[in-house]
Amino acid sequence: MTKLRGLAPALLLAFTPAAFADDYRFEVKGTFGRDMPSEDDSLFGDVDWVTVAGTWYFAPVSTDNVPLSEAAYLGRASFLSAGASRVDLDDLDTHLDGQGVNVGYYIPNTIFFVGAGVSHGQIITGLSSTVVEKDYNTRMFGTIGVTPLDGLLVTTNIGEGGYDPNIAARYVGKLPNSHFYAGRVSVVIPDRGDTAYGLDFDYYFDDSTSLGVGYGTAGDRIELRAERFFSKSWAAGVSAYTADGVDGFGLNVTWRH
Repeated sequence: MTKLRGLAPALLLAFTPAAFADDYRFEVKGTFGRDMPSEDDSLFGDVDWVTVAGTWYFAPVSTDNVPLSEAAYLGRASFLSAGASRVDLDDLDTHLDGQGVNVGYYIPNTIFFVGAGVSHGQIITGLSSTVVEKDYNTRMFGTIGVTPLDGLLVTTNIGEGGYDPNIAARYVGKLPNSHFYAGRVSVVIPDRGDTAYGLDFDYYFDDSTSLGVGYGTAGDRIELRAERFFSKSWAAGVSAYTADGVDGFGLNVTWRH
């Protein structure tokens, strides 16, 4: 928790209003993060990871009178996205690469949402003092959801290897002071192991700036995060977390057009 408390002040970005963004059709997001295990729990040492993902929306996304971060979600914007990642394992002097593609589609004139995707990434299959053996693993997945009312999306995910009962519900609403908030709850009941729960909450000080917190029972993880749009096209975010045996942080930049 010490590292998390030390990084928390960095999350309190300047809360002065920023310029509103125009409607957009495409966005790119790059993220850098570092996971720092404790010595007792360290197999790979510090782990650095980088992801770059692009999302194209089927129709222009309106940003009128909504938080800029939630414009696509509140507008029920169907999308196609693709991304690539690299994970550097410092102590093993090696890295793992991965790629993924997914699509999400809100069926017109209904309350239904469907999604599908595929990921292709390296995993470690063998490890010795001198050799790290890696191989690629490809997985497909799907999502089914409903939007029974404005701001609410309830989904469940289906994996290629079978279905573990799971459900997630996310709602974005407006408070009496006209500020928005976003809340999410999730439950996963695996065939083996304990049921996992997740809770997230984000508060929007204005259309451009948010501060959030998340908790997951898997690993007893607590996260703080913040994001701010500095112009009509650019945003930056920062996050910090602590969990059983590991602390970490992340930095991200988003560009829209």
